[in-house]
Amino acid sequence: MTTSKTFKRAVSAFLMTGFALSILTAQALTISPARAELTGDPGETIQGSFTLVNPLDTDQTYYTSVENFEAQGETGTPNFTVSKDGLPSWVKIVEKVILKKGERITVPYNVVIPTDADSGGHFGAIFLSTVPPSAGEGQVSVGAKVGMLLFLKVTGTVKEQGGLSSFALKGGKKVLTSLPVDFLYKFKNEGNDRVKPEGELTIKNMVGMEVSTIDINKVKGDNVLPASTRRFEVRYGDVDAPAVSAPFFDHVKFQKDHFAMGMYSANLKLAFGNAGTALSSLTFYIFPWQLLIVVLGSVLVLVLLLISAVKHYNKWIIKQARAVAKK
Repeated sequence: MTTSKTFKRAVSAFLMTGFALSILTAQALTISPARAELTGDPGETIQGSFTLVNPLDTDQTYYTSVENFEAQGETGTPNFTVSKDGLPSWVKIVEKVILKKGERITVPYNVVIPTDADSGGHFGAIFLSTVPPSAGEGQVSVGAKVGMLLFLKVTGTVKEQGGLSSFALKGGKKVLTSLPVDFLYKFKNEGNDRVKPEGELTIKNMVGMEVSTIDINKVKGDNVLPASTRRFEVRYGDVDAPAVSAPFFDHVKFQKDHFAMGMYSANLKLAFGNAGTALSSLTFYIFPWQLLIVVLGSVLVLVLLLISAVKHYNKWIIKQARAVAKK
């Protein structure tokens, strides 16, 4: 892996962390909102704006740039790229912004949608940086950045197609010793706009009784971009189990306090887009062997003590009977 590729991935990871906040900050500059969701027709010009705040005691100059972004891997990490095509070429914005100390300003921008624009989703980000943007396509400029995500939907024939590519227990195991149970599902989006899968994971025990219903997508913004697959994790059980290397009786106590045993079924039901649905199910087992060893061991000791007591009682009865017979 080259140094430039390593640096580019590091920058993408940094940007993802920043975008998780409702207001992003770089060198004390703040921008709001952190994301803009736009819808327009081919040939239409959309007007938008965002607010910048400079809380520093010095004037600051920031340079604007617009980049495409796409999903990187299955975690949803955005991968930003400089390009002269697509959404970046549609966005019209001033080249630089000068903020006086303590100043708050509104920066306007326009999105000029071409008449031949493809319908569906187009994704990018408006950045402000302390250094001018790199001139070369595919390069990432060095310097502090703050940005706003752009989600543009061009009207027309929007293709909604996708579904579950896998549903399993995390780690591939089907037999566990205790709660929690971590599920992993992957959703593949084969449409031309982003989708957010929503739905429920229903857990039932061996007699068919429902023991839990879990909202599988509580986090806003968990979208799956077109032509990508995203991994989601869902947990049944709220408390982390002791580490495998933990003392034996730590496991026993945890399995007693969070008791679960037997065969369970997990049924995943998703909805996405306007009418898309996806279903999947699996079976798993919970066998708390540490707790069972203690319980069975205790029962065995009690049985042995009972047998011993009965034997001693029988001997005492026989002894008393013989004593009475001698009289």
